[in-house]
Amino acid sequence: MSGSSALPLPGGTAELESLLGSFLARQPWAQAELGASARRGLTTELVDLALLSAGRPGLASVVVGANGSRFHVVLGWRSVTEMAGTPVGPGSVVAAGADVVGEVVLYDALEDDELSLELLSVATAGRESARRCRVVHSLASHASLIYDERLFMKCYRVIEPRPRPEIEMMIALDRVGFNHLLAPVGHWARGSGDLALVREFLPGAVEGKALALTSLRDLLARAVTGEDPPPFGTIGLAGGDLGDELRRLGQTTAEMHLALAEAFGLGQSPGAPRIRLHGDYHLRRVMRFESGWLVAGFGDDPLVSDEAGSASLGAEKRGHCLEDVADLFVSLAQVAAEAVSLQPPSTLSHSRQLASGWVAHNSGAFLNGYLTSAGIESLVAMERSEAVSFLLETVPARVAGLGLDFLAQ
Repeated sequence: MSGSSALPLPGGTAELESLLGSFLARQPWAQAELGASARRGLTTELVDLALLSAGRPGLASVVVGANGSRFHVVLGWRSVTEMAGTPVGPGSVVAAGADVVGEVVLYDALEDDELSLELLSVATAGRESARRCRVVHSLASHASLIYDERLFMKCYRVIEPRPRPEIEMMIALDRVGFNHLLAPVGHWARGSGDLALVREFLPGAVEGKALALTSLRDLLARAVTGEDPPPFGTIGLAGGDLGDELRRLGQTTAEMHLALAEAFGLGQSPGAPRIRLHGDYHLRRVMRFESGWLVAGFGDDPLVSDEAGSASLGAEKRGHCLEDVADLFVSLAQVAAEAVSLQPPSTLSHSRQLASGWVAHNSGAFLNGYLTSAGIESLVAMERSEAVSFLLETVPARVAGLGLDFLAQ
């Protein structure tokens, strides 16, 4: 293990192994990964250690096994007096130690802005640097760090047994020229697994779900009481109409599928090619920026989604390209139902009618943009009427109970 002799601990790696067990037992992200086994005690094993910076402050990347899982801890250390000016909470402290100069404190370096800036250079092989760093706190299998409001790092805390699909897909799509994504800037890995991903950060981009909810709020503000309310067709295209945007998103999605086919190849099944799918394509995965739509996510976090296997941890998902389209249509229906649930009882009936029309209108606009994109017919391999039939067979069961009729208008 490179640099293990430079650790500021008298007991070296053996002492660190024991200390990290106690540290992990206090971390919510480790508890979420380990579940009930964390309460029964941790059996730890130091898997991999790389010294990134010797001296003070010091920095090391440590991979430790615990109860069958693997974790990545970015370890920093400073003198006791230096720690007074570092905003590190008690839960982030690993241990007290000593180097040749004197006493030091070892802690989670991702809580230290100076060391987090140094980590950016490590994760991008020296290609990037920054002046400022801020941490976005969440319960996830990674720490989220934003640099100079232009770069975003996922520093993975939970090490997965296979390459992260989001890394595979982003790098592969970027390689074949698909530029409707937050471009990857750096990928840090060792033999023990993926350690970090650095990509673009665009603070002006707006999540697709946020756009959809704004459109629905504008529409549902027109809901009325009474037995013969005006239908969606007479009022639904005013104000916050999303039809043109969904048509553009359909085009972007078709380009993504053609790029996935190029990057990962085609498989064959009766009637149509099988491609590498996005796997969990919904309105929180896409963002609208000034230059168009971006695909911003490729897989659920394993700590916060029971469906992570479909797009994140399991084997890659392949199938007909319209399966991703169906995911997007389900997302439109779900966000519409969420907006309807906030309406007063007096206008609930009319709100459901309007929301159903909104889902149909925007699904149709998306499908128009998708099916008219150059080259997509080679992947769809069916006429428009067959594509609609496929979606009508796939989506309704997944949105049952939402009170919305898919493609009802």
